[in-house]
Amino acid sequence: MNPDPNVRKSPCFAWKGQNAQGQFQQGKLHALNADLARAHLRRQGLQHIQVSRLWWDSTPKVRPKDLSAMTRQLAALLRAGVPLLQSLTMLCRSMTSQGLVETMNEVQGDVEAGLSLHAALAKHPQHFSGLYVHMVQAGESAGILDVMMERLSLTLEKNEALRSKIRSALMYPSAVLSVAVGILVMILAFVVPVFQDVFKSFGAELPWATQIVVSLSDALVQSGPLVLIALILAFWFSQRQSQTRDRWRQWLARWLLRWPVLGPLITTSVVARWGQTLSALLSAGVPLTEALGPTAQACDHPVFARWTLQFQRRVAQGGSLSEAMGQNGRFPPMIVQLCATGEETGSIDTLLARAAALMETEMDDQVNGLSSLLEPLIIVVLGGFIGAILVAMYLPIFRLGQAF
Repeated sequence: MNPDPNVRKSPCFAWKGQNAQGQFQQGKLHALNADLARAHLRRQGLQHIQVSRLWWDSTPKVRPKDLSAMTRQLAALLRAGVPLLQSLTMLCRSMTSQGLVETMNEVQGDVEAGLSLHAALAKHPQHFSGLYVHMVQAGESAGILDVMMERLSLTLEKNEALRSKIRSALMYPSAVLSVAVGILVMILAFVVPVFQDVFKSFGAELPWATQIVVSLSDALVQSGPLVLIALILAFWFSQRQSQTRDRWRQWLARWLLRWPVLGPLITTSVVARWGQTLSALLSAGVPLTEALGPTAQACDHPVFARWTLQFQRRVAQGGSLSEAMGQNGRFPPMIVQLCATGEETGSIDTLLARAAALMETEMDDQVNGLSSLLEPLIIVVLGGFIGAILVAMYLPIFRLGQAF
């Protein structure tokens, strides 16, 4: 069962109805329109359905950290021998995330009505990815749901740790750049115009550096608000159009991969997460062809997701995963070689996990090197920009003093 990744982009509807036992139920779902929402609810056996469009979906967000903690708690309860329904009830009482409590209450109701756990989770693709659903399904089929939930929580924690390392590496330079850009805008918008009035009283020709700064200030003051409004409207329109948004994400992702330092860091992070996810699915007994679909979703990177779906088609046609990765040319040779060895020996899940661990170690080294490189570089570059503007502003005053 593959949850459609486009479901979360569809409009949200609130619904009310009665099940086959006459019990009143309500909830939220995503669908393309109200008719499809009603049809989906009827297929679940609901009657007397009322559907209303939610123009503002106020569903609380579920953080990955809360989801992995919930998964680990559920694994501990199942391993202790607590029945599934009772475990879900205990979880709903102990969780603090409001969004997760609402979702798990609906999951509990579906399981109580006779649905399997993976089918109930698949109804909430905005929270439970294909990786999550497939591993739960594999655990239910093999009768080792507690083991699969524990392995799933470990995979979620590793993936979140990788994302956290990237965020922490980029947080400092992003904050410094934001503050510096704000200072530059304030200087150009408020300080330079004051100097312009002084320069006009001189009646002399300004140095070329001062003329450049004055021109930038005029352009920012006159056209800046209009450009900002146009950018906001363009961004809003692109977010409303899913195709435009997907093309924009693809272009941005490809552009960032070409950067000299940031590109290899992103590649290492995504490949490490890719290897961890695929290894977890394969070790859970999911066939390679089926495992590549959820792995593409778990990549959280549009370019690597598209490549992984291409690999899936090649493998479904009888090709080799390692050959497809080698022909792609964007995966590190080390992980390609380990995949080839794993396909030959039948231990691809173990070797992929080892490759992911090596990639994670390499990413730690890259993050440390990037942090030590960016801090002095940003200070020097931004200090140079601000210093150049100040010198350009005071240069006419210096020349005027020399004339007298």
